[in-house]
Amino acid sequence: MIRPVTPADVERLVVLTEATAFFRPREIETLWGVLDNYFTGETGHACFVFEDGGVVVGYVYVGASDEADDTWYIWWIAVDPLTQGRGVGKELLQFAEDEARRRGGRVMFVETSSVPGYEPTRRFYLKNGYDREAVLRDYYADGDDLVVFRKRLGR
Repeated sequence: MIRPVTPADVERLVVLTEATAFFRPREIETLWGVLDNYFTGETGHACFVFEDGGVVVGYVYVGASDEADDTWYIWWIAVDPLTQGRGVGKELLQFAEDEARRRGGRVMFVETSSVPGYEPTRRFYLKNGYDREAVLRDYYADGDDLVVFRKRLGR
C-alpha cells in the first residue's frame, strides 16, 4: 500500500536509505533536514511510503522545481534491499509521476551517479521510460559523473 509519509516514518526512512548503501553520509544527513522541512510545511513537495504488512519498505520524495514551469524532480527514492526486485520501486516511481501529473507536472528529472555500482539504478530509469538527458563529468568526484534522466509526463 502506498500512503503519505508521517513523522513516525522518518527514522525508518533514514535507516532504509542507509541500508541501500547508495547514499553518502552527507546525503543521509541531508535527508533528515529535508524531512524536517517537509513536516514544517515546505510546499510543492510530496513524500509517499510503500508499506507491506505494516512495515515501510520503500519511499519516494518528489518536488516541483522553483525555477522552472511545471518541472518536477525525484529527489529521493529508496527500497529496502530485502525487498528490491519485487516491483516496489516501479510502483513508487509511477505513483510519483502520477502525483506530479495531478499537480500539473509536464516533465520529471532524476539524477544519479555514473559509477559501476549504480548501473542497476540507471537501468531502472531506462526501463521505466526515462531518457539519459545529460552527464556532468566529475560532478560528485573525479571519475564519478552526475547522470541526469528525463521523462515527459504530459501536455
